[in-house]
Amino acid sequence: MGSTAALKELQRDLENKANDLTKLQKDIAKNHQVRKKYTIQLGENELVLKELDLLNDDANVYKLIGPVLVKQDLAEANANVRKRIDYISAELKRLDATLQDLEEKQNSKKEAIYKVQQRIQSLQAGKGKA
Repeated sequence: MGSTAALKELQRDLENKANDLTKLQKDIAKNHQVRKKYTIQLGENELVLKELDLLNDDANVYKLIGPVLVKQDLAEANANVRKRIDYISAELKRLDATLQDLEEKQNSKKEAIYKVQQRIQSLQAGKGKA
């Protein structure tokens, strides 16, 4: 009777660990989605910076603010785009660190699940012999 209670406890533990693993996998997928968005924004901003670098110093640059195009200084536009690129790059580094941490947690959860499954199998094998 004691092994049945231990088996049920192990199965509950396994279920909890599986739920935790599912949550980690969802967090990893969300991280990938956000990272993809930032990568696209980074590419767009780098393209804008290249375009700005091609302009003459006296060229007219306009910024879209709501439905209105507002004239902007070329140096100011350059600085704004560079700041945006720096911010996006920092966010990508932060997301990479978070992703690495999540993947490490996922791997340790998988190992823990595997160990619990082995204990359940050994209990069931011992029960079958009795």
